[in-house]
Amino acid sequence: MDGWTEISRIAATTQPPKGPSPHIHEPASITSLKFDSVQNLIWCGDSFGYTRSFTPGPNSNGVNPYQQSLSFLPYTKFKSSLNNNPILQHLDHKDGILSLSSNCINFNNRRGLAKLSLSSDSFVDANSVLFKNLTSLTTNCNTMNDIVVGSNLSLLKFDLNKPSHLMSFNHDGNISIVNQTSKFLTLGKANGALELFDPVSNSSIKSFQGHTGLLSDLDVQGSYIATCGYSIRPRRYNHNSQNSNNDYMVDPLVNIYDVRMMRAVAPIPFPAGASCVRFHPKLPNIVLISSNSGQLQFVDIYDQTNVFLYQADLMPTSQPRQPSQLSKAPFMTNLEISENGDFFAFSDSYATMHLWTLNNSGSTITKDFVNFPASIEQPDVIIPPATEHIGVDDLVPLSTIGMPYYKDLLLSNYASDLSFTKELAKLPDPIDHDLLVESESHVGFFPYDKSKYGPANTAKKYQSLKERSNIHSTVNVPKFISERNNALTKTMSNTSLALQNLNKEHHNEIFQYKVPLSRKKIPNCYSRLQIQYSKFGVKDFDFSYYNRTDGLYCGLENDADNSYVNPLLQLYKFQPAFHNLMVRNLTNEWLPNDFETIITQKNPQGSSILNELGYLFDMMNKAKDKNVNMSNFSQVFKENRLAQTENLINLDEGAKLNSQALRNLIIGFNKFLIAEVYKDLMNQARDSSISSLMTVSYVMEVRGTGPSCPIYDKQFGSQLSLDLLTPPSNVLNKLSILLNPQINTQQQVVTPTTTRRNHNLITYLEYTINQFKTIPCQQHQHQYPHTLEVRSSITKLPPLLSLNVNLSNEEFKLINGFKKWLVPEFYALNNNNDAPIAFKPVLTQFDQDSTRYELLGYVCEISQQSDFSLGTHNLVSYVKIDGRWFLFNDFLVMQIPEEEVFNLSYPWKKPVILVYHDSSISGIPFDLFQIETFANLPGLNDSIIYRDHFAGSIRESHKKDYELLTRQEAPSLGTLIAIDAEFVNLRPEELEVRYDGHKKLIKPKFLSLARLSALRGDNGEKQGVAFIDDYVVHTGEIYDYLTSFSGIEPGDLDPINSEKNLVTLQTVYRKLWLLLNLGVVFVGHGLYNDFRGINLQVPQNQIRDTADFYYKSDFKRQLSLKFLAYVLLKEKVQTGNHDSIEDAYTALLLYKKYIEITATGEYESTLNYIYSEGQQLRFKVPE
Repeated sequence: MDGWTEISRIAATTQPPKGPSPHIHEPASITSLKFDSVQNLIWCGDSFGYTRSFTPGPNSNGVNPYQQSLSFLPYTKFKSSLNNNPILQHLDHKDGILSLSSNCINFNNRRGLAKLSLSSDSFVDANSVLFKNLTSLTTNCNTMNDIVVGSNLSLLKFDLNKPSHLMSFNHDGNISIVNQTSKFLTLGKANGALELFDPVSNSSIKSFQGHTGLLSDLDVQGSYIATCGYSIRPRRYNHNSQNSNNDYMVDPLVNIYDVRMMRAVAPIPFPAGASCVRFHPKLPNIVLISSNSGQLQFVDIYDQTNVFLYQADLMPTSQPRQPSQLSKAPFMTNLEISENGDFFAFSDSYATMHLWTLNNSGSTITKDFVNFPASIEQPDVIIPPATEHIGVDDLVPLSTIGMPYYKDLLLSNYASDLSFTKELAKLPDPIDHDLLVESESHVGFFPYDKSKYGPANTAKKYQSLKERSNIHSTVNVPKFISERNNALTKTMSNTSLALQNLNKEHHNEIFQYKVPLSRKKIPNCYSRLQIQYSKFGVKDFDFSYYNRTDGLYCGLENDADNSYVNPLLQLYKFQPAFHNLMVRNLTNEWLPNDFETIITQKNPQGSSILNELGYLFDMMNKAKDKNVNMSNFSQVFKENRLAQTENLINLDEGAKLNSQALRNLIIGFNKFLIAEVYKDLMNQARDSSISSLMTVSYVMEVRGTGPSCPIYDKQFGSQLSLDLLTPPSNVLNKLSILLNPQINTQQQVVTPTTTRRNHNLITYLEYTINQFKTIPCQQHQHQYPHTLEVRSSITKLPPLLSLNVNLSNEEFKLINGFKKWLVPEFYALNNNNDAPIAFKPVLTQFDQDSTRYELLGYVCEISQQSDFSLGTHNLVSYVKIDGRWFLFNDFLVMQIPEEEVFNLSYPWKKPVILVYHDSSISGIPFDLFQIETFANLPGLNDSIIYRDHFAGSIRESHKKDYELLTRQEAPSLGTLIAIDAEFVNLRPEELEVRYDGHKKLIKPKFLSLARLSALRGDNGEKQGVAFIDDYVVHTGEIYDYLTSFSGIEPGDLDPINSEKNLVTLQTVYRKLWLLLNLGVVFVGHGLYNDFRGINLQVPQNQIRDTADFYYKSDFKRQLSLKFLAYVLLKEKVQTGNHDSIEDAYTALLLYKKYIEITATGEYESTLNYIYSEGQQLRFKVPE
């Protein structure tokens, strides 16, 4: 914490009030300081009961030119205490500032207007007599409107929304300072003790005797508490000690307490005597300590040798108001740190406030006390009119004369021809970026590209902005399910039949695939989609609106990392041989759990690309037309070393990729995916089926051309995909002449324009599989110059052929010129004796040995703008399923005509990966798991349900709160299983903050499974007994443990330091996957969020969600498990950290209760009673 310096001093008090007071000539002193947490304000209270606030002004340079200073402007000043009593403390609130004095509490907004003033007369309760001798206040744990006040008599609480009622805790008072942690109130006693008080149970939890005298300061940060104070000085002679006052000395230690362990930890020595202590808000291990003499120390509580020492200058810069102040030694009081940790302030005995900031580099000083400060409301400034007279002949610039603002057009703005079209005019179309790039290397005119820009010299019907806005104003396609019914009702009631038809047309605009006549606008179905988030979360987003498959096929969400792989995964999923190979592998068990895999190989999930692809395909089968999240696959892919080496990881949704880079990325992933599947099959099952399915065999021959060159080599090899090459111009021209003999090469140069009808994919395939080139011979070059002939040929094509079309932008323009470049099928004539493979579009001789290849589909790149622009390109896939073509654009899935699939004449449409399969594998049925027959599948390994499988070493000391299932309890169709899952936050949410403070969620926080508990649910002696209670290992950084909701503490998921037995994520997932396919019924509360976080697609008939059972749609509010247990079961749960076993058991009891009240016909009355109680209790469990 080096680099702190003082930047400002402010005389922060006011003149003494007028009146017959014995202290009328004494100056006011600063008694309270507080940084505002909402706006850039510093609050200051004085000994006469006034509150003032200051806001930063412009920067300026002080006496030292290398040291900047910050000026402050007074913002508000108001009286906030009765009878001129000192202000003891300030507490900021989102709606204003609270000021505490010994007998009252005032609540003012930040402009100084009074909102509330409380004294003992303000309350109607009997506890009002306790509202005096107040010492400190704070907010209650995790609340904003419940205010807790400490006094000499008791501990009190009131609600800002209901300030007429005062509650007294079971406490005897004698409190000096009140603060709070997330669960407890921290009470600093007048005798120097520290007490932890639980406001829920209304009882004291723990007490520490920290100082034998008085307590001077107390601060809380997370689980740590720091105190400083005084001790009673021991006396040598103590004859009359009962009649003498105690003598106090400043403690040279700052006490530190850990709430988690409920004990004191190593104190911090401070020889100068600590009077104030504050934790740094952003660095919780740093403590700022100050003494009365002005010494400041920044100390690391974990390394107390790491100390940064400063000395504050407390002497006044000007003459004090009262001469008597010069005779007293200056001292420091009231230490405070800003919320962002960039400033701290303190006051001195001369009623001056000192402001320090951290400025290591000498850069401009920031003026913000909070990270995102709200704007300060300023008074209206009325500029007086200028009184200086300007003569007619004076030489004065006309710009000095103000002009009024007119909403209507002035006469001087009218056109000379009186054609008032300014409001109807429009800007010309921008110049195409590709033309600008080509113009750098080409001088002159460019030929007009009709295929790209559409017909030239065509008149377009003009449509004004007003007309377009009128049309779109009647269309309101809801993004969210909660808006769907309201919008539909409003549209039907407010519009005519003709306008409703127009609305329906615009409602389906997103599914428009036809290219307009201008050819410049790309159809809406190819646009990049973005998931929107309402206050109800992602569950409210209307995914079903984008799926037009009548419940057949699902889409993939695109908010996970590496979502660019979605089109390729959707393509391979519908190849039955590939699909079956992935899914069948799931019957085998491969669950590595050693430290070598988890830590050394950086595979904490204990999974593989093969396994995750199989799970993903199975979830897509079960989802039907519901969207699927592929975050589990993405996590394993992101941790893969080969993917990292090949730079295949993309975390910004392609924002930094141009057209060529995006194509390289998806082609690289295609090669990686097939190679990883091949490797995983060999490692896990010794299965080489993928080799016979996708291997392309080739032979390479090297031969010397010289008469005496002995070089000759012949090698055989294979690869799992084939890179398509563009034939050179001489090859294309030669083929054009053969196919079109009328071309006269002596009179006309053969160009792509003359050959566009002659070439298709077969031409490219024939050139790709037969390559020939010559290179200089290096071994015999010194004797006589000659060359080597290198010839490579494809000798065998696989049943599943994956073609990578890795061409340049110029080569794709050539393809756009061909009429029918992409072919729906072709025939490969099988070779004999290593003869080259020949391709035919149709067969003329039926006795030929040939293989028919049919197009399964392809991944297509859509360039929304220029090929060179970044982040404006999208990947989609076309797939042929049961004779019909479908477009997959992430979660948009729709049927599309075949002619649109094969039309590649658009310059923005580029095929990237083509997949053909032969007739031997195209018609085989898909292997789908059926719950009726799953348990009897041959080779199924379900042993993980009946045993433990811990990651790394086993902690024998860890207490097991579960009892494993036995084979006699094997789950079957309809078995009740109560589950609950807890998660940790790996990545914070991404927000878009507008200038007016409005926040929009761009990407939600990324939750990862941390703990899963499963309980027996069927009636019997073991009902409610857990059989799974797994903690999931995490080796990466965890942003937030969400301890108050998950019960997970820091270190619980660390494979090295955890005291719990951990398992890999795939171990937990496989247990749930097996239970799902065995047909069990899951019982829980809020299962949608749990299954979404786990990436499990569970059919609705296997879900019993108590959040849905006890839901009344009129209120649009789902009730919490804690509230339902309190109202229905008369139980208080979740009193501390959440426990997933307790939550699952409570959900099971609620489900049993639902069955009971449904059977007796009391369901509706019970539901009405629950919501009636909720309205009275504000849907919160009473403390």
